[in-house]
Amino acid sequence: MQTKTMSADEKHTSPALFILLGASNLARASYGLMNCLTRCLSPRPVEFLHALGPGRAYITEGGILSAVYPPILNCGILNVAKDKSKSKRMIVALVTDIGNDIMYGVSAEKIILGLKTLFNTMEEIGASVLTTTIPVDLEQDVGKFYFLILRRIFFRKSRVEYHEAASAVRTINQFIKESENEKITVLKEMGPFCGVEKIHYRLSTSHRAWSYVAEEMLHRLNTPTPVRIGPADMAGSLACNLARILCTDMFGITKKPGEAF
Repeated sequence: MQTKTMSADEKHTSPALFILLGASNLARASYGLMNCLTRCLSPRPVEFLHALGPGRAYITEGGILSAVYPPILNCGILNVAKDKSKSKRMIVALVTDIGNDIMYGVSAEKIILGLKTLFNTMEEIGASVLTTTIPVDLEQDVGKFYFLILRRIFFRKSRVEYHEAASAVRTINQFIKESENEKITVLKEMGPFCGVEKIHYRLSTSHRAWSYVAEEMLHRLNTPTPVRIGPADMAGSLACNLARILCTDMFGITKKPGEAF
């Protein structure tokens, strides 16, 4: 598929499409991030597609309690992205929260194959991709006993052993770093923003983490601008995420919006 070329003026005024893929960290911040991007680009038209949620995975089904999500790669979002890419617009994709598949027993080889498919699809539709490595180094940050506690809390059915997870993290992170090119940017290490469990960004620093991500996303749209997502924005985003999980994902009281997968 050939992407359409744009003039310099079109690159600054054409509609922008953001594709947001991730799990719990992205889900917690999604409302604040989307509001920030929309505000910074106004009056430029902005559209979002997102597949996210706590415990969500790229290759296999995942979730928490009764909130179970289909694999990101098979949820339909890539087909919609391909369709929307046919019109002249600039596309930025965020691929983050990679790693839950490991704890669901998916091999590093299958995860890498899935990421290759994802990156190839993004290249086909002309998207600029921002991605993150898995922020935890098990052998440096998490001992075996603590790993078992985390596995019990967040992945109750998992039987993945410590050495298996540590090896998979190393292999996948190496692949992600080696995938960087002119269209794929690996963001700086996000580990310093994580809390004691090494999985979620701390409440005290998450606004800085997502301000950095938003600024990098805007830079790909030729809109370099200082970005500030404040603690209040993140608090509101957390509340919206909790409401979405309860009202939409768990109890089905409200329907998913069209941009959610």
